[in-house]
Amino acid sequence: MHDQTGALAPGPLNGIRVLDFSMFLAGPYCTRLMADMGAEIIKVEPPGGDFLRHAAPFRDGKSAYFGQINCGKKSLELDMKSDQGREVVRRLTAKVDVVLENFRPGVMARLGLDYDALSALRPDLIYCSVTGYGQKGPGAQLPAFAPIIHAASGYDLIMMDYQGIKDRPPTTRSTVADVLGAMHAFGAINAALVQRLRTGRGQYIDVAMMDAIHNLLGYEYQAAQMENPDRPIVFSPIRTTDGFVMVAPVSPANFAALAGAAGRPELIDDPRFADIATRVQNWDLLLAEIEQWSLTQSTDACEGAIQAAGCPCTRYLNLGQSMAEPQITARGAAVQMGGVKDPYMVANCPAQFTGADVGARPWVPNLGQHNGEFFAEVGLVPATA
Repeated sequence: MHDQTGALAPGPLNGIRVLDFSMFLAGPYCTRLMADMGAEIIKVEPPGGDFLRHAAPFRDGKSAYFGQINCGKKSLELDMKSDQGREVVRRLTAKVDVVLENFRPGVMARLGLDYDALSALRPDLIYCSVTGYGQKGPGAQLPAFAPIIHAASGYDLIMMDYQGIKDRPPTTRSTVADVLGAMHAFGAINAALVQRLRTGRGQYIDVAMMDAIHNLLGYEYQAAQMENPDRPIVFSPIRTTDGFVMVAPVSPANFAALAGAAGRPELIDDPRFADIATRVQNWDLLLAEIEQWSLTQSTDACEGAIQAAGCPCTRYLNLGQSMAEPQITARGAAVQMGGVKDPYMVANCPAQFTGADVGARPWVPNLGQHNGEFFAEVGLVPATA
């Protein structure tokens, strides 16, 4: 996969340099977003590379999964256990704005590359650590990937309850905690860069995936502190003659639109559904009433009637179908990677700015592709085996 520079104009983070030690998702997605916005990301990888490079699915023998998360970056392969590897990092630190890492607490300190050590080389350095549980406390040293955080945070048992599953928590491969941790790191780093512009000060940022998941669960976090909390709306599919649709009649106008589309205007004045509180209490009954109509309709007809009436509604799509939707093309929400014999698309940056300066940079670095560039920059010659 080759460097295909010049696809986009310089973005809002143009000129910002990031030394990125993170691997997998909780960290790399943060720097993927920063790359989309024009930052130069120096992805420091151990010998053999980020283990996501070895994760399916593959294109031309290389991980497209890695490509989606790491497009637009530069790769510097370093043995951090070697004196030379650590010296390269120290010399680069004076030339970068941000350091990001997602090792277990204490790893960077043992390498002599923690915030205290590196900020001594550049006092205005922004240094961000992303971990499962944070840097301090009795659980800080526990290893964590997203499924561990989902189980430990209450997230999985909440989903189990909402799904009506009784025997065991749901099977999953969700990476919500990783992505949320990366997004909170992204926001915090940019806030720290603004602070540095105003004060000249550097900053150390400690992001915990556990905290990110707890912030995701706004209603549930509050309900967990109550004896008998009111149950929230749990959105469920309604069946058609040939499938399912999802509806969200949340506002009074949405509810009236749904009742009208279903040919059931009397539901608007039904005391079970007359106001928001009673609708929430009787949500399953409301969906059962609507399903009496939807079971006489095809998915196409049901979706069309409800959308036309003004209530949020969609059929269920698989990911391939969703990616092929005209809206995705119209928005430019997918970008083709360049320099490969078997081209593939990656999801574009969710935030679009005025102009053509923000978006996925269409290249993926080979492991160590930019070693020569960065060794030359710091005046060193790679050690030979």
